[in-house]
Amino acid sequence: MIEHLIKIGIAVVLGIFLGWEREQSNKDAGLRTTTLVMLGATLFTIISLILRKAGGSYDIGRIMAYTIAGIGFLGTGIIAKGKNGSGVTTASLLWAVVGIGILCGMGEFSLAIVSALVIYFILKLKHIKIYITKSKRKRRKR
Repeated sequence: MIEHLIKIGIAVVLGIFLGWEREQSNKDAGLRTTTLVMLGATLFTIISLILRKAGGSYDIGRIMAYTIAGIGFLGTGIIAKGKNGSGVTTASLLWAVVGIGILCGMGEFSLAIVSALVIYFILKLKHIKIYITKSKRKRRKR
């Protein structure tokens, strides 16, 4: 039981971490959505592992695969709501968040944390790109 609570706790913290960045950028999938998707993927993974321990011929990969496929519907809605291809980054983030949630559910915390940090850096690339573009424009004006 404690092991599952730790998995859930780490998933929630990582979901808040990534969701906060989206919230600050005023994106559709912010703090709550990102955290809930992370938590859901973690819970489905935990359920898969519990079913496998209970015996029987449960394929733990099947629930995880359907979780990944299911997030596609949410991502499609986000992209369809956007204009001219906007929302693709947000949909991609949710897809990656499911992967991190699965890692948390499996107890692979180091890989989950590193993945969250890499995703955070990738999301910040937009701000770096804007800064570089503005710097280039200033140099050209001189």
